[in-house]
Amino acid sequence: MRNKTQMKELCIGAHISISGSFTNAIATARSCGCECMQIFTKNPRSWNAKPIDPSVAAAFHEACEHDSHGSFPVFAHSSYLANPASSKPAQIEKSISSIITEIMRCEALHIPYLVFHCGHGHDERLSLASDRVVSCLTEAYSHVQDHSDHDHCHSVMILLENAAGGTNSVGSTFQEFALILDGISDAGFSKHFGICFDTCHAHAAGYSLSTESEVGAVFDEFFSVIAHQRLRLIHLNDAEYHCGSGRDRHLPPGKGEIGKTGFAVLLQHPFLRHLPLICEVPIPDLKSGQALIQSVKELCAQK
Repeated sequence: MRNKTQMKELCIGAHISISGSFTNAIATARSCGCECMQIFTKNPRSWNAKPIDPSVAAAFHEACEHDSHGSFPVFAHSSYLANPASSKPAQIEKSISSIITEIMRCEALHIPYLVFHCGHGHDERLSLASDRVVSCLTEAYSHVQDHSDHDHCHSVMILLENAAGGTNSVGSTFQEFALILDGISDAGFSKHFGICFDTCHAHAAGYSLSTESEVGAVFDEFFSVIAHQRLRLIHLNDAEYHCGSGRDRHLPPGKGEIGKTGFAVLLQHPFLRHLPLICEVPIPDLKSGQALIQSVKELCAQK
């Protein structure tokens, strides 16, 4: 499932639970009106992962590739436990192992993109934590390349997600991302890494997105240091707290501090509107999922 991430039409989706089965997640997403989806391939709060049965992986791949509406773009989100920015050797080793596991699970399921948080450093210069992120990610990818039985296993792309700006977080500014990407490029792994832009995280980190001029200014700054082709996915989340709060609390688009005007502008942006858009708020039932997707479509039509 090697999907291009730029879409001709608005491609709205959500994070969907794999409770029941991987294949059931596709049916749930479609029933909600999703045109794409994001999943965890394992429990995100555990280091352990149950092996994926090859028949389950094959059924999932078949369902995605031969969906009645066409090929269905899927993104995976990595574990919350991995922290490549850590200065603790044991944490770094666990993080490397976790990244390797996540990449291999994506390959088994034919999921081409893995969303990943850079983590948190400690009381030190941010550059040291950023260097560890580069080292950890490139070591993991090098291991995958050296030990995979599949020539195309290293075609899984890791999408680094911007952070909300909490204490010692890595990747909350565009300049930090640019430095990390430069380090990855210097190590020879540039083509395996891209960016996932989370609107709530950006807002929390101090990038206001509530007006047309603010959206324009933020993405002018973003694209001044990061190439357009690096941006592969938008996490379309509103924010519960004020701009610059450093607090990562998602709300449905248009229901928080960014507001309806900000999202209407975002959804009309000439580059962003052609990227997959994933909403990351709880979906307790199909009715809630359908309402979420419909609300985003209505925001798009506002401007």
